Amino acid sequence: MKVAIVDDEPLAREFLMRILDGTPEVEVTACYKNGREAIQGLRLKPVDVVFLDIQMPGLGGFEVVQALQSDTMPLVVFATAHSEFAVEAFDLHAVDYILKPFSADRVHETLSRCTTRLLGLIVDPLEGSVDVADQAARQKGAVISAMGGQADRILDANHALTSMDVGKLAIKDGQQTTLLQMDDIEWIDAAGDYMCVHAAGCTHILRSTMKELVARLPENFVRIHRSTIVNLSKVEVVEGLPKGEAQLQIEGGGVLKVSRNFRKEIQNLLI
Repeated sequence: MKVAIVDDEPLAREFLMRILDGTPEVEVTACYKNGREAIQGLRLKPVDVVFLDIQMPGLGGFEVVQALQSDTMPLVVFATAHSEFAVEAFDLHAVDYILKPFSADRVHETLSRCTTRLLGLIVDPLEGSVDVADQAARQKGAVISAMGGQADRILDANHALTSMDVGKLAIKDGQQTTLLQMDDIEWIDAAGDYMCVHAAGCTHILRSTMKELVARLPENFVRIHRSTIVNLSKVEVVEGLPKGEAQLQIEGGGVLKVSRNFRKEIQNLLI
């Protein structure tokens, strides 16, 4: 796995380099100290994975990703000290988002996730090939195969957290766990290897697969798209669309599309 590091902080580059250099099957081919260097270097010397800081002088990490959009785009791991950019990062289909200061174990977990992603696309039997954003949320089997027992421990820990309190969803962020009232959740969408839980005007990031999360939510939460779950109690307007699709307006003004393959999940709202 060819890897590049992009960070304006010398100590951060050196620390990550030490971790990656000690990892079998990983070759660090370049280190860049700013976004402009990274764009030029990665175009000339493509890699499989890039560890990318977000806030850098001049061009930041998001600008680097936008400039590199092409068939040779590497897998992106945002390595940053700022947690507030997580949702934006996953909108760009990041494989992972790790916060400084990170440990060697956390980096190795990320590398395992990258290995899984490099295995290729999974085909959806209902809707054909899935895109990059949907792919990761459906790869539990591949993740377990690539990560061995580590993936099982992650999923088991997530189960324990979410069963801590009836009627609440537990979301862990570092050493802090937020117990989110199920009734406050409006909708949930897949973002890379995470789920974005939207509730009361805030977005919370939860590490889980779509299938795992659906199994743990109450019956009023239904899947309306291969990458979207909605709380039916938050739906205010249902509008039919061509080709058997539909559109939902939810509390707070959000609008969600219902795929024709999941229209039956909202059929009771159309009576």
